[in-house]
Amino acid sequence: MMKDKQQGDKVDESVIKIGYEQKKEALFLIDIVGFVALVTSCYDIVDRKLKEGRIKQLKAWPDLVEIYHSKQSGRSVLCESSNLEHLHEQRTTELLADVGYDVIFAPKGMFSRQEKKFDVFLLKSHIILKVDLKAVSSKNPLTIAKRIKEGSDQAPFIVLHICSDIERMALIDGLRSGVYKNKLIREIMLIYKKKLYRLPKNLVESWGIFDIIK
Repeated sequence: MMKDKQQGDKVDESVIKIGYEQKKEALFLIDIVGFVALVTSCYDIVDRKLKEGRIKQLKAWPDLVEIYHSKQSGRSVLCESSNLEHLHEQRTTELLADVGYDVIFAPKGMFSRQEKKFDVFLLKSHIILKVDLKAVSSKNPLTIAKRIKEGSDQAPFIVLHICSDIERMALIDGLRSGVYKNKLIREIMLIYKKKLYRLPKNLVESWGIFDIIK
């Protein structure tokens, strides 16, 4: 498996949805071999400018369909089909595009039975991350912890979209429980009250988390 080598750049926390432009329904048979080879090169190349060039090629891959274009940031959500299986995935990825990330849904055909099946690639400048998406409507901290652990089984980076009005302290309790003795998780990208928080594991475990989440 490819290794995530980057932690990502700092992004604007404000998340404001300002409409989108959706393309017509389409479905293509994606060139999996070529796509995986290009993704692999994005991780293998060390030079930043060369890496940025390969990531641009990935975003322009001809078999991908643009299902959302952010008027706020100019970023896009790309997929092998214009129809997503889960509505929450569309809502979450639209928010990610609005704060400056290009999002590519991982083609289903790229995974073997033994491989972890993460949801998306997040792209920004020279950064490419393998990410699992989780949306939680529950106010129960145990449910949040469970989703974090489930997501970390698929990818070291998780986008956790909180869709309830859970109180801050209950949320922090769930976050800390989710990373406790969890050797797989590296970072939680938390969407909470229309803000995006970048939360490395060590920050969640520290007292600093109480100052970060408002």
